[in-house]
Amino acid sequence: MHSSQTFSIGIGVTAVIMFAGTFPATKLALDLYPPILTTCLRASSASMFAIIFLIISFVLNNQKRQILRKLEEREINYTPTLITTIPSMAQMRELLFIGLMLVFGFPGAIAFALTKVSSSYSAVVLAMLPLCLSAAGVLIAKERPPILFWVCSFAAALLVTIFMLKSHFSQNDSLTNASQNIMLGNFWLFIACLCAAVGYTKSAALNKHISGFAVISWGLCLTAPISIFVTIFIWPDDLLIGDAIQHGNSFWGVIYLGLFSMFIGNCLWSIALSRGGIAKISQLQFLQPFMTLFISFWLLNEFINFEMIIFASSVSIAVVVGQRQRFKAHLLSS
Repeated sequence: MHSSQTFSIGIGVTAVIMFAGTFPATKLALDLYPPILTTCLRASSASMFAIIFLIISFVLNNQKRQILRKLEEREINYTPTLITTIPSMAQMRELLFIGLMLVFGFPGAIAFALTKVSSSYSAVVLAMLPLCLSAAGVLIAKERPPILFWVCSFAAALLVTIFMLKSHFSQNDSLTNASQNIMLGNFWLFIACLCAAVGYTKSAALNKHISGFAVISWGLCLTAPISIFVTIFIWPDDLLIGDAIQHGNSFWGVIYLGLFSMFIGNCLWSIALSRGGIAKISQLQFLQPFMTLFISFWLLNEFINFEMIIFASSVSIAVVVGQRQRFKAHLLSS
């Protein structure tokens, strides 16, 4: 294995670990903040890092342009690296839509789901998310993957459905609060999956013109006025800033969500995909549900049973096989 490929896999695994901590960190944040406030605090903190990134990018871009001018004056042939520019109005609209899906839609739905179900349960249900993203990309790009891809997609969906139904009917009474919570949790997890599929598919299309760093950064910046305004507007009157900071678990949960889950994790994942190849690096996501189960057990003391591990393993196998079939078809058609 080449050193560059090893480096890409290392970055990819690091990003997956950061993503795996998203559900437990959201659970910690929800101990103090309601779901909407948790989502907006997460987005607001991530926006600060995104703004810093864009400022640094434009400073470096100015230096690149100055170097290019000097080289052109000396008539030296030089192939410039990608220079980040301000997106066009059409791209701004796309970035705003992506921001609404990935900054508010997906995290918000996850936050509402985690008020009803555990993070370990959510990890099993969303284990099929990579395959949902692939299916969305296939439908939008009008690709024709082999029938085995759709068989794997159906198998993963069926396994998750069986898991949800078993969890629902395992309650003694279908009218109990626990059973109703599972139903509501499943609804919000479905919304989260839908938002992620649409948002990441749109993001992938923009990656042909704008780097993954810039896509998430612009999405955060364009939605920052909304997240900051809503945070200020719905902040509880009886919750002082000092008291919020002293509530360490929830405070650091929000910081983790903004810095690692939403910003650094996405940036590292973008680097890993671009350097190591989408077909290989994307398969690392099958590790995420198991990492989330471990973190939930270690950090939140959530109960992890053998059934969860079996379903997570089965769904992950279906995801890996389906992903490979899709990328094989893509390589043959290109």
